[in-house]
Amino acid sequence: MVVKQRKSFNLYFILLVVVVMFGCFNNKKSSKSGDAEIVVISTNDMHAQISQFPKFATFVKETREKFPNVILVDAGDRFSGSPFVDHAKERGKPMIELMNKVGYNLATMGNHDFDYGQTVLRKRLSEAQFKVIGANIRSDGSELGQLPPYLFVEEAGIKLCFLSFIEISPTSHIPATNPEHLEGITFADFKGEADTYRKLKDECNAFIGLTHLGVYADSVLAAIMPELDVIIGGHSHTLLKEPKMVNGVMISQTGSRLHYAGVTVLKFEKGKLTDKSYHVVDLANIETPDAEVAAMIESYSNDPDFKVVVGKAAEPMKYKENVASLVTDAMADRAECDFAFYNSGGIRLNTIPAGDITKGMIYQIEPFDNYVVKHELSLPEMKALVLNRFNSETSNEYRRVDLFISKGSYTILRDKTGKGVDVVFKDKNGRKLNEGRRYKIGLSNYVSTTYDFSGKGKGEKSLSITEAVMQYLQKAGPVVYNKKRTFINPK
Repeated sequence: MVVKQRKSFNLYFILLVVVVMFGCFNNKKSSKSGDAEIVVISTNDMHAQISQFPKFATFVKETREKFPNVILVDAGDRFSGSPFVDHAKERGKPMIELMNKVGYNLATMGNHDFDYGQTVLRKRLSEAQFKVIGANIRSDGSELGQLPPYLFVEEAGIKLCFLSFIEISPTSHIPATNPEHLEGITFADFKGEADTYRKLKDECNAFIGLTHLGVYADSVLAAIMPELDVIIGGHSHTLLKEPKMVNGVMISQTGSRLHYAGVTVLKFEKGKLTDKSYHVVDLANIETPDAEVAAMIESYSNDPDFKVVVGKAAEPMKYKENVASLVTDAMADRAECDFAFYNSGGIRLNTIPAGDITKGMIYQIEPFDNYVVKHELSLPEMKALVLNRFNSETSNEYRRVDLFISKGSYTILRDKTGKGVDVVFKDKNGRKLNEGRRYKIGLSNYVSTTYDFSGKGKGEKSLSITEAVMQYLQKAGPVVYNKKRTFINPK
């Protein structure tokens, strides 16, 4: 009887072990290729807007409480846009600390993420508790070091592969940043890279592009790389409240400056992606900002140096060109030039109210720490500088004045097709410039090294632009900037 009981017990034990082992095997199999719902929260083009982080942190926390499987990613351009980040004692560090705090998993490089130079960038990336990838960035011989091209992220037994591409200029073959920051780094066109990475589709349950290309280029990528399931993009600052579908690939982007967060929901059955959806969340609707993150923001913004008054605006500057006129006048004055030019994309504060102008406001206008480069150009060479940039856009839809001018004005003359064919320059008194004279010209180092003109990369380095503006304001007294200086003639 005892023997029978022992035999029964042994048989029961064996069966139990088998069941447990079988169950564990099934669970393991299910964890690798089972049913799951994964939520990907995305941001792009935050441009150092740390004031949004307390609400964003609350949203991320609430999402993680609601859904068990959440991944947090960023599609580039974390820096350049706030003095509290760009001119912090350690440039860019507040942004990295905040991203670590909310728990980012992964990010791609944007063009403005190179703005601080490689020494600072490498330091910031070493502090990041998230991975940064870039498939078309060749940086193994640079100070930055080589970034991984892609990354596998496993969540709930589901393997997601994130592949990253960054935009490059078709002429310069680099992203839109100062070339001085890219020594030893080369970039490949994403269209030529697709074949290299197609087979990653076979190694994951979902294949995701995490890109800094812009919506148009994302559409091109989707057309040539249908292996991708999703593209989470940035660069063009496009707010897609609903996804864009191209070739079966779902494309998303959340605008800029962290006003919105993207939410991509991926559903899997037996390891197969069966449903994908996307929507945005307006962070203005988050009622309770995260207190810990708010305290971090307060500590970053309390530097008294940012509050130092350096000048006054007698009237509000209502448009970007008004603000740019202040910058170019300061450049020309302090560098002793006849004229100065500054590019539209470099002006990051579009309006200035009447009243005190602080250091913090100047850092917001020009967060890149650019400096003046002095050139000597003939009038035809000045025309070429403006026209080459104007005509670099092949579509009339995108042609616009890009270079603002100091102490004078100019009008771009177009032909019937909309192409710029001539520029009429006038001095501050309304007189046309002398065809036979050469003029001293001040440019930002970015314009000097990236724009197409005869003196490209050959000028004489002068003073910091932010310092020039602050010195000029202290000298000039209350300033008034309310007039246009650049014009385009009708077709």
